Amino acid sequence: MSGDDEDLSAFLQSFGFAEEELNGALDDLNSFRTIPGTTIERYMNRVINTIEEEDRDAFLKGIMMGVTIRKAVDALTEPGLTEEEMRIAREIEKLRSSE
Repeated sequence: MSGDDEDLSAFLQSFGFAEEELNGALDDLNSFRTIPGTTIERYMNRVINTIEEEDRDAFLKGIMMGVTIRKAVDALTEPGLTEEEMRIAREIEKLRSSE
């Protein structure tokens, strides 16, 4: 497991999920990769079409929570500067130091 996976596992276990439950869910989520030609979209459609009507609300909430968490993580991690941005920063620094 990578550090991120262990952090997620510890986070979910803090809500009372057992390690066995987490491993089972992870195995299920990764199983789509073993089916030739299956994309994540096709896998999602298959899952959505097999969910019992009374479980659809909980499933949707889970997806929305996942997307929200992903957006929060992305907002916290700022990507590095591109070559062009670094070049502009150097030019600005040159202009400042020449004053």
